[in-house]
Amino acid sequence: MTPDDATLSLVAAAPVDELDVEMLGRLAELVNAADPVPDGLVDRIGMALTIEALHAELAELRLVGEPALAVRADETSIEAGTITFTTDVLTVMISVHHENDRVRIDGWAAPAGELAVELHQTGSVTTTHSDSDGRFAFVEIGRGPARLVLRRPEEPSMPVVTPQIEL
Repeated sequence: MTPDDATLSLVAAAPVDELDVEMLGRLAELVNAADPVPDGLVDRIGMALTIEALHAELAELRLVGEPALAVRADETSIEAGTITFTTDVLTVMISVHHENDRVRIDGWAAPAGELAVELHQTGSVTTTHSDSDGRFAFVEIGRGPARLVLRRPEEPSMPVVTPQIEL
């Protein structure tokens, strides 16, 4: 037996009561048990949505190495010591040094100049500034997915954002 349109409109017009709240709570528990939100997904979505409403200059990753050197046969990931990102307005090279469970990142931006440099990781943002030669560093950084956001003081609303990499 299916409800008719009149019955559905009465149900839809009724205010939400305690039984509705309880049923929605149970439904949420079932959905979370069957298909939980992956760790860090909300943070990654937030980051994607806040990249200055697409006013950012997105940096392109320059692959140094070959996919044949991938760690797993089903992926094209490689562990690189040096990574270069390029845009029309800025080139950024970073050198990643693994120190046990921590990472040190040394970076250089060209053309040289002072930049605000942000390292975005799940749930945190670490900030530093480059010197007048474009050099910057992050020390004692945890491993995991990360991306850089670089801003020139004269144009802070036009950041350069790198693709996400795994540290």
